[in-house]
Amino acid sequence: MSLIASDKGNSDFEITPEGVYHAVCYGVIDLGHQHNKTYDNWGRKIMIQWELPSERIDIEVDGKMVSKPRAISRRFGLSLGTKSHLRPFLESWRGKKFKFDELVGFDLEKLVGVNCMLQVLHNEVSYNDYQDKTYANVHTVMPIGKGVDKMIPENPTMFYSMDDSKLNYPSELPDWIKKIIMESREYQEAGNPGYEEEQIGGYGEMGDAFPDDKMPSDVPF
Repeated sequence: MSLIASDKGNSDFEITPEGVYHAVCYGVIDLGHQHNKTYDNWGRKIMIQWELPSERIDIEVDGKMVSKPRAISRRFGLSLGTKSHLRPFLESWRGKKFKFDELVGFDLEKLVGVNCMLQVLHNEVSYNDYQDKTYANVHTVMPIGKGVDKMIPENPTMFYSMDDSKLNYPSELPDWIKKIIMESREYQEAGNPGYEEEQIGGYGEMGDAFPDDKMPSDVPF
């Protein structure tokens, strides 16, 4: 069974500038049931990750500085209900509404490798009335235009589902995503140890690279 649908951590990099970008999805991560402190309830969450190939950063890999595309992500509840955020987001991405039979179960693994246009906006948050922090957030999405060359992910792709892998998340996941998974109800109920800093530092080094012979179509979902 695949992951079926019925912000970012601390970084030393400058945040992504506001704008509209040609992006490609390289990861879909199951975060499990996360606790909402405001409403004191639990909800199943996922994270979708994209590369922005036109925006580059230099990072150290195996002792060498290499150019990588910026990455950005957004969390959603695992639901395609009428009040969900995921359903209208995916409908905007694919450029059409879901049919009733599609809403019975949509496999989110289909998103990996799919191109789109992302609008990134900044959100300023104040803490304790004295410290301000600015976040770059994925605001809206659209399919790429006809005739636009499709891109494949430069980072190895990632798909993780607790339904398939239980709690055996890939060790290559960045620490900040591991921490979120370890805060899930599934992880806590399994009696697993808490999060510990591992300092693995990988930037998208996750799974196998997207094969050239499986370039996604314009709207494969």
